[in-house]
Amino acid sequence: MIRIGLTGGIGSGKSTVCRLFEEFGARCYDSDSRAKWLMQNDEELRAELIALFGEEVYGEDGSLDRARLAAEVFGNSERLAALNGAVHPAVGRDWERWCEEREAEGAAYTILESAILFDCGFDQKVDRTVAVLAPEELRIERAASRDNAPTEVIRRRIEAQMSDAEREARAHHTIRNIDIDTLREQVEELHKLFSDDAQ
Repeated sequence: MIRIGLTGGIGSGKSTVCRLFEEFGARCYDSDSRAKWLMQNDEELRAELIALFGEEVYGEDGSLDRARLAAEVFGNSERLAALNGAVHPAVGRDWERWCEEREAEGAAYTILESAILFDCGFDQKVDRTVAVLAPEELRIERAASRDNAPTEVIRRRIEAQMSDAEREARAHHTIRNIDIDTLREQVEELHKLFSDDAQ
């Protein structure tokens, strides 16, 4: 089974690309939603977060107090690094388990979707990487519409992320997300490539 890492900046359309891959039968792992689930449900990670941020990071009902956690790391690079140092390895372990299950089911390839694939070293956990790219103005338009946020806020988020030029230079494959028809064609082409290579 081949493991694929898929990344892209805000508004690039990573989730849309993953949905298209799933339409062709691929299995996709959403690292962002899994990280949130693990912070709530993984006992090892919960213990690490309590050790780092105190019992109060979980409420009386046992649920993660995301607002408190966000306040703990906001503007504090050391605290944020500590949080990432706990969460990223937990996601990595979960990805490995998930891949073993998919391989047992006979999947030809799996996809790890992560906005920070290269930043946090997840590219080392896959065989190939795909960068989803789109013109900046289109990304701003999409993200502003989706998040109901001012364009300047979105622009600052883009500036804080890895550039598309660097993503393109580091990725094995690229997908240019301009319109849905050409997007579907590109996804189908890569689906065939990954499926054939897994034979």
